[in-house]
Amino acid sequence: MSEKSLRKSLQIYKGLVEVSGLINSITDYGELLRAILDVARRVIRAEAATLFLVDPETGGLELSIATRGETGYVEPKLSVPRGKGIAGWVFAHGEPLLIPDAYKDERFFKEADLKTGFVTRSILCAPLKSESRILGVLQVLNPREKPAFEAEDFEGFCAYANLTATAIEKVRAIEKIRAQERVERDLAIAAEIQSGLLSRAIPRKIRGAAFSAHNTPAANVGGDFYGVFAPGPDEICFAVGDVSGKGISAALLMAQTLSAMGFVLAATTGPSAALSHLNETLFTNIIRGMFVTTLIGRMTPATRRVEIASAGHCLPLLVKADGSASRIETPAALPLGILPNVAYRHGSLVLEPGDRIVVFTDGLSESRKEGGDSQFDECLLEHASGLAADTNALLDRIVRAELRHRGTGPQLDDLTVLVGGFE
Repeated sequence: MSEKSLRKSLQIYKGLVEVSGLINSITDYGELLRAILDVARRVIRAEAATLFLVDPETGGLELSIATRGETGYVEPKLSVPRGKGIAGWVFAHGEPLLIPDAYKDERFFKEADLKTGFVTRSILCAPLKSESRILGVLQVLNPREKPAFEAEDFEGFCAYANLTATAIEKVRAIEKIRAQERVERDLAIAAEIQSGLLSRAIPRKIRGAAFSAHNTPAANVGGDFYGVFAPGPDEICFAVGDVSGKGISAALLMAQTLSAMGFVLAATTGPSAALSHLNETLFTNIIRGMFVTTLIGRMTPATRRVEIASAGHCLPLLVKADGSASRIETPAALPLGILPNVAYRHGSLVLEPGDRIVVFTDGLSESRKEGGDSQFDECLLEHASGLAADTNALLDRIVRAELRHRGTGPQLDDLTVLVGGFE
């Protein structure tokens, strides 16, 4: 090997040491891509360098970033069909190429030069492989001090491409972890906001009535909600609801519904009218495919009368002062947000001193034992029965019973229970 070749090899492998250092020092994805091209162009002493990456959605090759001379970087985002041009061939076959004379190679895509005005003489192109996957293709064009690239350039360039693939994989993993951490932080904030919203859903002082509530989302945030409202001096309203789906979308619709509930109850004369009004509001704005089941009750302390209307929600329970429990039949109707112009109806009952109403979501009634088919709904009346004039005691009894029933099994759905009655 001549002295010139030795100097060239030494220069190339110094570049490999440099990119190896990049792997450990750069953690920003965009910065890494720019550094990869800069080192490739300087070490191989090329006029231009381009980096193609696989689009995970299409599976095709995209020209992600390019550099030419000292003019900086461009990010054209051009698609390259598999097998088209030198880069497309390398991507399709997974093999590197040394092209001494581009215009004599039938695989070369001459139209690119015509569009850019750049004249390609010689090409080095290598796949960026990570185990059995190809992440993309790295390419350098035109050596600055000779007509064409040579075998010594090719060997060092292929080694450089392998290090480049490692660097990209590492930074992508770091970016993925950062994105997950951001999501987790956002979910924690959303959960805190939702918890605060529900903690204020029952006023501290409610004239003539008492309420207790429990809510446990299945994930960080949930779609269940409850609320107690005093739209007028002589009435108290309560509501429990369940938004279809889980996660952020359900939590957002839950907050929207609970927020609208207070305004609707103040503007309507009863639970059935409130549901009709709320349905029109949600149907206009709801994301298609989502809906809300909910139950609204209106209590009149002077007469101890309770009116209840349901929009596809679970039947509530009546626990009498003597400890007996039964289901309260409510007129069946569609959940909110499915169809416009739905007419809702309400039923009514009179609560005696010590009577309590229990309203809940299907996270309670459909709770299952791990590996079993038995739903908590089958024994709900049994566990709700018993002397419990205090709303807190009755709520605690039901929640504890569900937990014993589920045992070590996972909580599959948001769970909400609201217990209320006249003082």
